Amino acid sequence: MSLPTLDGTLHRGCGGRYASHTETVTVRLSGMAAEVSRAFFRCEKCGHDQRTIDQRDASEKAAAEQIRGTHGLLAPREIRQLRESLGLSVAQLAELCYGTPRGIVEGWEKGRYLQNREADALLRSLTDPAELQRRAARAGVTLPVPEATVSTAATDPILQPKAPHACRGTRDNPSPGAAQRLPRDVRARRGVVAAQPPPDDGLGGSPWRRPCAGAQP
Repeated sequence: MSLPTLDGTLHRGCGGRYASHTETVTVRLSGMAAEVSRAFFRCEKCGHDQRTIDQRDASEKAAAEQIRGTHGLLAPREIRQLRESLGLSVAQLAELCYGTPRGIVEGWEKGRYLQNREADALLRSLTDPAELQRRAARAGVTLPVPEATVSTAATDPILQPKAPHACRGTRDNPSPGAAQRLPRDVRARRGVVAAQPPPDDGLGGSPWRRPCAGAQP
């Protein structure tokens, strides 16, 4: 029912007509209160009052705005921006807030509900990385990895896998020393040529068998 629905309409009980009036009311939300003006309709003949759903909603919205300003609470847009800046989903933020129902957190972001002062302080505390980590560990929430950390891990040479050493070889391409130790039939299949000793230089036999300098004959 919209605001002007009853303005000027006939009150069938007495034959009078309704007119728009305003009243000052105290609206309580989340343990806090504010005084606001609320519109209503009154029969000019018998004084019968009518209040519509739209009039009640408008007064609650005005009270919520006044309470936010008085107590310095986060606005719906600020709560959504806080959650997105932390890379959290609505469900994850709800878990961090002592398991608050997801619908309530969505209501905070859309202005349908008003968080109390304790919940507002909790939301603000999540901007502290240490506090965020502590609450996430307690609630079992997996936090997203910061992009800077991912970028560092991808470029830091210390964190990169090491390539195999050339002298060590691999299973399909063994090092020269390892190839010579393979069985003869395996070396033949792989085309490994046995190492040949160097030719005799005429100075007392092959260098492989030549005694070291200074050795006794």
